[in-house]
Amino acid sequence: MDKTVKDNVITIDGPAGSGKSTIAKLLSKRLGLTYVDTGATYRTLTLIALENNIDPEDAGAILEIAKKSSIELDSDPDDINQFTRVKLNGRDITEEIRSESVGLAVSVVSKLPEVRKYLVGLQREIAGRNPSVLEGRDTGSVVFPDAILKIYLTAGLDERVKRRQKQNSEKRLPLRESGVKKEIEKRDSIDSSRKASPLIVPDDAVIIDGTDMSIEETYDKIKNLYYERIQLKN
Repeated sequence: MDKTVKDNVITIDGPAGSGKSTIAKLLSKRLGLTYVDTGATYRTLTLIALENNIDPEDAGAILEIAKKSSIELDSDPDDINQFTRVKLNGRDITEEIRSESVGLAVSVVSKLPEVRKYLVGLQREIAGRNPSVLEGRDTGSVVFPDAILKIYLTAGLDERVKRRQKQNSEKRLPLRESGVKKEIEKRDSIDSSRKASPLIVPDDAVIIDGTDMSIEETYDKIKNLYYERIQLKN
């Protein structure tokens, strides 16, 4: 990987509903960085499992199909209210990977070491082409541990449920509040306890609790930290 690219990578990790996607897209749009939604890649492999009646814990069967498939991510940071458009073998699956069934199964698939290893390679390939901002659950601890700026973004559970529910409502996704809370609580538990790349605060990461912060306040804090790090490198 080109050192100049690595030196211009921002990673944003944190639990579901903490605002990672919104902030990452703002950084992408305003700072000219490539936006990489790592969670979309895990949701894609989860959909592969569900559509092919594969046990979500059968990494071999999932990867056998995934490695023969074409997975494309197309992000539009100009519209931060839109998810990353995802195509599987040319088929747009953006809405399908945000379904409740995928949401409830994705942490089972994403805890599999073989799956994580495969997708970390894909994520590094995508982000390594240009200065980027990645958001997910192990972007600072595993995917880019030497990123110039690592952020751990969190918020209280009630606030995260509210944000995710608002996001789903804007996308016209049929997820009830109770379903959203159940999904988030399950993901919190599995993501934090899995053996392979658990959700942790990466070394040297800046922890930001956005419960009582606006989107702009959170963005400004991260932007200023990024500029400080860039200046220190030069």
